[in-house]
Amino acid sequence: MSILSWLRNTLAGELPAKVEFADHDQHFHGLDMKSALDAHAAWKTRLEAQIRGDAGESLSVSTVAVDNNCSLGHWIHGEGQSRFGELSEYAQLRKVHAEFHLCAGGILSDVHDGNAVAATGALTKSFRHHSDAVQLALVRLYAKGMENQGNSSGQSH
Repeated sequence: MSILSWLRNTLAGELPAKVEFADHDQHFHGLDMKSALDAHAAWKTRLEAQIRGDAGESLSVSTVAVDNNCSLGHWIHGEGQSRFGELSEYAQLRKVHAEFHLCAGGILSDVHDGNAVAATGALTKSFRHHSDAVQLALVRLYAKGMENQGNSSGQSH
């Protein structure tokens, strides 16, 4: 399923399928869309490993809870802001991405405090919502950016 088909299905209320990118669709103004979406999807597995205690990596709450330490966050606060900062889709992405990292940081804080029950509950209840919101907001910005690119290229001819 292409990214735009995924967006149409998601907006229509259908359960999202795995997003597949054509080579020319994967890169979006300096952001590797597939890598960004995959990295955010991997957070659930990373947090589950933290809860189980078999992560093999040490994560700092203060690092995880900040929204500009990942590749998507770097892009949002850099190239994304300079190119799309005036769009409501950009503002929504920035907001839900920050909320995602606060949620992940909260789960990790519960783990560090020895409260696996609270961490598991947050992972089950709110983390999925935040993760889905980031994916949807990113794809909406992508669609808007492609729409604007099509409109501007159509006007220049």
